[in-house]
Amino acid sequence: MPSFADLQKHFDDLIRKGLEGSVFAKRLTDADAEITKLKDATGLLALPPGYEDVGNLTKDQGVNWTRDIDSSDTTSLGKSEPTRRDIISDVTGLQFTMQESKKAVFELYDGIDLTGVTQDANGNVSWDKADRPAAIYYRMFALFKDGDGADAIYFAKWLPRAQVTDRGEQGWNENNEVQYPVTLTAYVDRTAGTSMRTLWAGPAAKMTAMGFPVSGV
Repeated sequence: MPSFADLQKHFDDLIRKGLEGSVFAKRLTDADAEITKLKDATGLLALPPGYEDVGNLTKDQGVNWTRDIDSSDTTSLGKSEPTRRDIISDVTGLQFTMQESKKAVFELYDGIDLTGVTQDANGNVSWDKADRPAAIYYRMFALFKDGDGADAIYFAKWLPRAQVTDRGEQGWNENNEVQYPVTLTAYVDRTAGTSMRTLWAGPAAKMTAMGFPVSGV
């Protein structure tokens, strides 16, 4: 008869933290390459052209992944619990707060295309708030790391079609930096066939212990 310890399968070294991370944004175009893996035999792979790091993020939040699931229940005579439950909506969201004041951040937060905005000879730039934020779709990539060097583990999520659907309040004062909080909603991209792709890799990633056998073995 097995002991309680024999039944347990706890691995402390599979507990992960996002010690460092970045969020990258790229305006969606049909010619964009998919992101299917994080590394090869030589190391971490470069991102496809056009992805830009949105910069520093607030430390206490980092990034938050939300998931809103709605279901429809079928009830039957004489039964106290639903006899059938169907998922009718499963929406993924990405929330983060940017700290750098730069063009890529302004575009996400203001919902505007600033491609044609340039500074004048005196260093002035300006743009007007649109009547409503533009329906701009992005490819978003959040890449985080736990550990360094040979102990590094990389984990990421790629949203092939995402839109900013909420923007938080902004304060200007002497106590805090100017912040740009945004929420993006992920939608299914017809080419990629998904609204979100999760990726794990790294020299110290214990894939077998995580439950993934080597392909072809």
